[in-house]
Amino acid sequence: MLNDLEALEVFASLCTTGSIQKTAQALGIDSPTASRKLTKLETQLGRQLINREKRPFEMTADACAIIGSVKKILEERQQIETYYRRLQSDDAMLIRVKIANNHINFATKFILEYAEQFPKLRFNMLSPSDVPSFLEGKADVICLSAQAQLSNCIMLPRGRMIFVPVATPQYLKEHGPINHPDDLLHHRVFSNLYPNSFSLNSNYQLTKKGQSCSFQAIDTIRYSNVEMTRRSVLEHAGIAPCMPLFFIIDDLEAGRLVPVLGGWHRPSHQNYVVCKDDDWKIRQIRMFSNWWAQKLGDYEKECEARLIKLYGRKFFLNLIHGAEASCRNTRRFIERER
Repeated sequence: MLNDLEALEVFASLCTTGSIQKTAQALGIDSPTASRKLTKLETQLGRQLINREKRPFEMTADACAIIGSVKKILEERQQIETYYRRLQSDDAMLIRVKIANNHINFATKFILEYAEQFPKLRFNMLSPSDVPSFLEGKADVICLSAQAQLSNCIMLPRGRMIFVPVATPQYLKEHGPINHPDDLLHHRVFSNLYPNSFSLNSNYQLTKKGQSCSFQAIDTIRYSNVEMTRRSVLEHAGIAPCMPLFFIIDDLEAGRLVPVLGGWHRPSHQNYVVCKDDDWKIRQIRMFSNWWAQKLGDYEKECEARLIKLYGRKFFLNLIHGAEASCRNTRRFIERER
């Protein structure tokens, strides 16, 4: 009767997310499809599994009774798929890679390089780089820019995520210098919106030479794609306080963007290439993961060297200082004037 594994995936995800929209995003389907599959499953069982009148959705007693068994079914399916993938030859191997949208401008040429070395391999390059769908078996390798520790995973360090607050020279000429987080009160701040974030506030933690502060920027425009953030800043419409170095190094060298905030910046942190323990046993995935981590790490080091050439080592060292700094010292809440 329960022959639709995708419907079981929708149900299991809903029990975690409590939202059709979040479930659809995690599974890579649209919301109407997710809703239809849940309804179909409930019809097959003759029981309501999710209470849709609550926000977030809540599991019914029937859902609580079967969720453990459903997760076991999905885990066993994943184990079968993993076993099958181990039996595949180099000719047939498909490697699914999740990357953040801020990697797209340089990761494309790297994956083409690897594909040329191994022309019989196939790749699915997936974005965004969300952890839930990776853990659910929707990808084999993921690029993470965080200090999160994932269980049952191999985490390969691949360099630092360095953030540079930027604006255009024209914007600064028209609006004056921006040397301190307090100055943001008078400027439009373009924020990066992360998946499943519904908060009106963009929270930032900034540090400078051992000092730290945090603030909440409330603005009318936020983007889930960092390229849109970059383009808005290049239109001289405001500032971006947390742009990844590797995404804007070309703009800095060309003079299209310049650093602001007088040395205040978001703390840097470690980047990783991650795959699950079981997938690490697959030779093709292990080889690619090691190469991917090395390639991305080398590029990040190259960007750091280019930054030092532009602004000097002292400027660079300040950006990587205080990655573990807390924001206990000062708390600032900044709202842009409407």
